[in-house]
Amino acid sequence: MKIRVLIRKYDNLCIVYALLFAVLLIGTVSSPRFLTTVNLGNIAEQAVGLGIVSLGQALAILLAGIDLSVGAVVSLSTAIMSVELLPGAPGVLLNLGITVAAGTLVGAFNGFGIVRLRIPPFIMTLSTMCMVNGIALKIRPVPGGSIPYGFMDLLFGRVGIFPHALLLWSVLGAALIWLLHHRRFGRNLYAIGGNAATAALSGIPVGRVRVQAHVLCSVIAAVGGICVAARMGSGDATLGDLTGMDSVTVCVLGGISLFGGQGNIVGLLASTLILSGISNILNMIGVSSYYQYVFKGLVLLITVLVFSVKSRRKEGPQ
Repeated sequence: MKIRVLIRKYDNLCIVYALLFAVLLIGTVSSPRFLTTVNLGNIAEQAVGLGIVSLGQALAILLAGIDLSVGAVVSLSTAIMSVELLPGAPGVLLNLGITVAAGTLVGAFNGFGIVRLRIPPFIMTLSTMCMVNGIALKIRPVPGGSIPYGFMDLLFGRVGIFPHALLLWSVLGAALIWLLHHRRFGRNLYAIGGNAATAALSGIPVGRVRVQAHVLCSVIAAVGGICVAARMGSGDATLGDLTGMDSVTVCVLGGISLFGGQGNIVGLLASTLILSGISNILNMIGVSSYYQYVFKGLVLLITVLVFSVKSRRKEGPQ
């Protein structure tokens, strides 16, 4: 009886982890190379950057908004990290500081536009995406530059089959779970996403929480971009082009409601691995990257439809 109650309470999590198991099963059947240690390590490497960016995107979606600029922040981060400002460790530390500062500025700019200028999140972050992409292209017009090998090994050296960066992803995820479920900021975030007007009447500082959430979202995206740069070993101002859409897909598939105020980021681990696993399977069986884009779009559409129908059934007839 208790198990049935738990399943009903966490049905979204049960669904997404069941889907992850199904992807593992399909991958095993489709190719004997899928479950090899080398391939599983590659999937983990691919998942880290997207998984970290999706943690930040979840904050924007929980506010019943969206942040389309996270992909541009990833591109900007790889561009900054690939420029050698100083040799050796001091150069890496300087690049890290500039990258995080750039993410902070982008988030503050988004928050200012959304709160003070009352620009809808979709339009504000879309505009920011265009501007940040332009800056990234100015810094790195063509792919190139390099990331110091020691820094690459720090994040993507492996313990067994798992890259070190998995620990960073895990720590960020655990910190965000604590922030959302054990701190006032998290309670306020869910309240605003559920009903901003009611939250304001309850004395919650809606504007301040929105700005804080967007700053945190962009900073986390910058960290994700640092991981992408370390994995690729160079800078590319187009690396984050699809990350925005992919991060939204991960959040929705993981059970974060696009209507705001509902969802748990625990499901993002499974949904990130699902998306990375599907891409890996499609590559193994030789599916063109063009069709993979189509497939990802269908996954997002179907997921939104399924959760919308499920939500209406829970609410019952109006």
